[in-house]
Amino acid sequence: MTLLAASMLSAVAVPAVAANIGLKAGINVSNLSTEGVKNYLGYQAGLAFQFDLPLWFSIQPDLIFHVKGTRVEDTNLQALGLGYLEVPVNIQWGPRFLDGNIRVFLQGSPFIGYAISKDLKDAHGNSYAWNNVNRFEYGVGAGLGVQLWRFQLTAQYNWSFGRLGSGNIADETLRTLFSESNFSGYTISLAVMLF
Repeated sequence: MTLLAASMLSAVAVPAVAANIGLKAGINVSNLSTEGVKNYLGYQAGLAFQFDLPLWFSIQPDLIFHVKGTRVEDTNLQALGLGYLEVPVNIQWGPRFLDGNIRVFLQGSPFIGYAISKDLKDAHGNSYAWNNVNRFEYGVGAGLGVQLWRFQLTAQYNWSFGRLGSGNIADETLRTLFSESNFSGYTISLAVMLF
């Protein structure tokens, strides 16, 4: 959390640095680290704000809607997917070529999020209530990327921490699944910097 706070303060403290604003979208593959679950293909979309710094560094806070979930076999659960409003702060470092039009970089991304949509149903199609879910999430990602002119392609792995369940879960299936950590997985995204 200290790294996240420092990153946000750095982004606010450099108003003289040129900022780029862009649109960002991509796909992700997520699941829970427990037996009997399969990967879930989700998506992400939102805004990116890039601040270039000296020594080949940049900070890129994003505001992203990120859909995560898992597919569960042989249980009473039909669907398990959550849509989070996330704020990752991407700390990027990498050399620039051709007057800065080409950049290859490493990226670390502490993030926080809050679940605002859910697809959480039993085998009969009945929805589980929000009180089964801990809607707050946090974690960190690590990956690499390349930027060509205004187009930025990144790939990374995200680790979510904390507990997915709220602690007052009556359903045994949910209690077993939610005893594991939040959703983790891979993301591939493309950002287009508009100006």
